Amino acid sequence: MYDLIFNDQNLGDTGSPKYFDLSEHLVPISAMDKRIVKPSGMFTIKLELGEFMQEYPDRNVYDASQGDGGFSLGGIPPEELTEALLRYLPQSRSTQYGNPIGREDVREAVFHNYYGFDALTGLTPDNVIFGDGGRDLLQKWYQLIVSNANRCGDIVLVSAAPWGSYAQGTYINGINTLMAPGTPENGFKFTTEAIDVSLEFALADNRRISGIVFTSPDNPTGNYSSYDELINLIEYSVEKGITHIFVDLIYQVVTDPEVGCYDVNKLYNALSKEAKQSVVFMDGLTKAAGGSNLRNAHMVVGNDHWVHLLKGLATHTVFPNALGEAAALEIYGQENPIDHPWVKRVTGPTAKSRAFVRERFQKLGYKFICDQGYYAFINIWPYLRKVIPKGITIADSQGSQKNRIDTAEDLKTYLTTKCGVAIIHGTVFNQPHFIRFSYANDPVYTEGAIQRLHDSVTALE
Repeated sequence: MYDLIFNDQNLGDTGSPKYFDLSEHLVPISAMDKRIVKPSGMFTIKLELGEFMQEYPDRNVYDASQGDGGFSLGGIPPEELTEALLRYLPQSRSTQYGNPIGREDVREAVFHNYYGFDALTGLTPDNVIFGDGGRDLLQKWYQLIVSNANRCGDIVLVSAAPWGSYAQGTYINGINTLMAPGTPENGFKFTTEAIDVSLEFALADNRRISGIVFTSPDNPTGNYSSYDELINLIEYSVEKGITHIFVDLIYQVVTDPEVGCYDVNKLYNALSKEAKQSVVFMDGLTKAAGGSNLRNAHMVVGNDHWVHLLKGLATHTVFPNALGEAAALEIYGQENPIDHPWVKRVTGPTAKSRAFVRERFQKLGYKFICDQGYYAFINIWPYLRKVIPKGITIADSQGSQKNRIDTAEDLKTYLTTKCGVAIIHGTVFNQPHFIRFSYANDPVYTEGAIQRLHDSVTALE
């Protein structure tokens, strides 16, 4: 027993269970048939190449599946990361807790050198919030929506061909994902008309669209939205009462040289006061520097109240990691970050591969999108309902053997396990007649991947 209580001390009722929150703030009981959040296939599809390698150990394999520049383009040499980490860490207490939203000098570097924000924005480095990669920041944004809405079951609106993880992160946080209408003719892009139709759909279901996500360059389609298109979509969303707008710019550095990055300072200054209070911009090192495992991304948040709320979320969840911040300071700390060697090792080969992809797929007669970023989105409708070459079978999703390509997933299995070229089937992105082809590779490698893909699909009967 401990002797801890003074004679005149009253601790109240400590012998009974007690909710942490007041009754009016308790989470209500509600029942639902919640689905399983499955692991992302983008991390496992390339592993299927092992079956081909085992059967044909002397043949090249091509991974055009996951957009992982840290793998496909060699990544940042460990000795260079070590030097950056040594420059970043203090000489003493080097493993103490860091700032939950990013160390001050890192936030100042991205604010001044990367974005060049001027006084007209009204922003300061405090409006830059770092996180442990893009997924971490998306999780915090979803949590922000639920916190501001004071209810679950609302909607985040995404494109007609969304990145697969958008629909999982929302669901984890009690938010539904709604895919806006879109057509191949416009590359599945967002339009104001699509927003209107989606709002009507939500209203008819007695729900509310509380958030919307715009991605440019897009994953998976590779679509690129112009400066004016982005402003128009942001302003229109605000006008229609959508209060949380997430602009994902994680691929913006990986564009053709004549395209370059968005002038986010100019873009932000062009927005209305209401839009500035509703929009969040995200970017990071995952694609720009091939820093996939560095887990470093940041948001620019103009709403100071949201900044306060996001700081609170960060203190109770995930902090930026030291190695990621060291790499960020190394890149953003120089006067022109997009000219940093780590960035050039990604953007140079990828731009050359992109030019080759456009030329080659067009010459071969494919229908595809290949604007900017890492990906081409290819229509594979002509190769569905075809028979696999004699003597070859594949396993379907139930494990049964078959000799016919009925779905994009069948085509993925055939290409990966029997032909040695990995792609992502479009079912992941709600477009079952398409595949995503990553060209974040050396141009020679990309050329080989295209040829293997073409030879394999044209062999179908």
